[in-house]
Amino acid sequence: MKMLIYITNNVNHVYPILSSMMEQHLGGASVVDCEGMLRTLSDASSEPPSIFGSLRAYLNPTASTGKMIFAAMKDEDVPKAVKIIHSVAGNLKEANHGVLFSVPIDLCEITEPRE
Repeated sequence: MKMLIYITNNVNHVYPILSSMMEQHLGGASVVDCEGMLRTLSDASSEPPSIFGSLRAYLNPTASTGKMIFAAMKDEDVPKAVKIIHSVAGNLKEANHGVLFSVPIDLCEITEPRE
C-alpha cells in the first residue's frame, strides 16, 4: 500500500481530481487545508517582510491556503491516480503546479468500500 499525497495552491483543481478518482473507483481520499513555508514565515514574522513576502502580498493579497489531498491506495492504483492529477494540474515540473509524492504504508486498517 501507498499513501499518495498531492499539495496544490490551486483549490480549483481539488474537485475535478476527487471526482475523477471516484469515477475510477479510487475513493477514500481526504483533503486538508495547508500553508507553505514562505507564507507561514511571512505571516508569523514580526520583522518587516522580505522582498519576496511583500511582493507576494502585493501581487496576490487574497491568496488562500492550499489544499492537500492524501489517499491510501494499493500500489497498482497509484499510476491511475497520478494520471488523473496530471490531467487536471498539468506538468508538475512547472512552477506553481503542485507537489506530488507517495510513501509506503506499513500498516493500514481501512473499511472496504461498499458496492
